[in-house]
Amino acid sequence: MLEKTRLAFFVIETQAGWVVRADGFTYPMCGSFADAVVRATREAQAAGLLGFASVVLTRPELDRPYEIQWTYGHDTCPPTAREEFRHAAPNLRSDASH
Repeated sequence: MLEKTRLAFFVIETQAGWVVRADGFTYPMCGSFADAVVRATREAQAAGLLGFASVVLTRPELDRPYEIQWTYGHDTCPPTAREEFRHAAPNLRSDASH
């Protein structure tokens, strides 16, 4: 059997907040590190279901290397969509008043 294509989801802190990047794509801004990890994990789970060997990588400090936070097929499934919505920052929710 052929080895699965590896796909890494990086949780990255920017000046504006936390984002998830994978394969040249940057996902929308997250309200916190925890929200970004949930989003990255959900996306990695979806990629894993499509046949990718996906992993979520985080960096505890800027001068430190990335560490594996979650691996498809090894760690438990990510939170449900409802939990992700509940944890999203109020200004990032679709129900937030503008």
